[in-house]
Amino acid sequence: MFRTADSTAQIDDLLTRICEELQIPPGKYTEVENRYAGVSDWLGAEDSPLAKHKPRIMSQGSLRIGTTVKPINHNEFDLDLVCQLHVDWKQIGNPVSLLDTVEKRLKAPGSNYTDLVERKNRCVRLNYANEFHMDILPACPDSTGPEGALMVPDREAQDWKASNPDGYANWFEGRAATLQVVMARATEPLPEQESVAEKKPLKLAVQLIKRWRDIYYDGKPELAPLSIVLTTLAAHNYRGQTSVKDAISGILDGIILGIPTIGRLTVLNPTNGKEDFSERWNENRDGYLAFIEGLKFFHRRWNDLDGKPGIHNAKQILEALFGEKLYQRALANQAEAIRKAHEAGRIGVKRGTGGVGLLGATYTQAIPRNTFYGS
Repeated sequence: MFRTADSTAQIDDLLTRICEELQIPPGKYTEVENRYAGVSDWLGAEDSPLAKHKPRIMSQGSLRIGTTVKPINHNEFDLDLVCQLHVDWKQIGNPVSLLDTVEKRLKAPGSNYTDLVERKNRCVRLNYANEFHMDILPACPDSTGPEGALMVPDREAQDWKASNPDGYANWFEGRAATLQVVMARATEPLPEQESVAEKKPLKLAVQLIKRWRDIYYDGKPELAPLSIVLTTLAAHNYRGQTSVKDAISGILDGIILGIPTIGRLTVLNPTNGKEDFSERWNENRDGYLAFIEGLKFFHRRWNDLDGKPGIHNAKQILEALFGEKLYQRALANQAEAIRKAHEAGRIGVKRGTGGVGLLGATYTQAIPRNTFYGS
């Protein structure tokens, strides 16, 4: 994947290799698919109390749009599912009863999930130790909202909350310029895992921004901004840059410019204005201030990539933002790619600048391979 030694391209190559380290490993993704299919079958089986409501199981969040990030302190990925039930939410007296029904089914006789279940505010979580945890969000269609709108139960509020995972995923894919058509089926298959090379710059930028969040707020989870907030802000401020480095620059510039001088930044679901992704900042002012402070720090450090050119300065900046070990693995992978390309005679010198890159229309003068061994 090594392309050139031009500053932006070289950094882009490193950023892409960092994202490769953040991916769900292919073997584990296959395991996720199997677990997902098993849970879907169990919730929708004929003897399930949910069967009469024709449950539609689908992925949502980072799993759906391909922006999942490997955690820094443990090995568990966060995976989100929606269990959409075809029932009028206004006919359900107690919203929490829907959560209780899903939990009861997961603990029913013959279940493989009894010991994995954990009650959460808006979902039921399955904890697969040292693998991943799967959050199952029950939901009902909201005919009063936009296309794809759902209502989900909230234990703490003892009420319904608006959502729209289908609409959001399509909106995000559209912002990344890879709009996909979603077809309603009883169980939506997991999207095929994209390789890093296939991902659009917006998706890679989101993965890197989320990694920065995990590094910057390590040990202070109560202050860390939600992934959905960061993802939405990134997508709103993405302007089609083809460089990951430039995409992050534009995203950070746009968010900084959009911070209000009075009140707080509000981040709504672009496909369902009733859902406020940033609502926890209403009760967590410290979290909001920490987000603004952290974002400004990220912005300053990112601008240093241009203000302080050179691979040594890039090393210090990228290690600070994304973690030393992750950066070192990416750098080692890049060096190995350059070595192999050199040995294969595919490294050339750029006319006029002396830059180094893969042979092609711009890089025309090949660099000879080393043929000496020792002195």
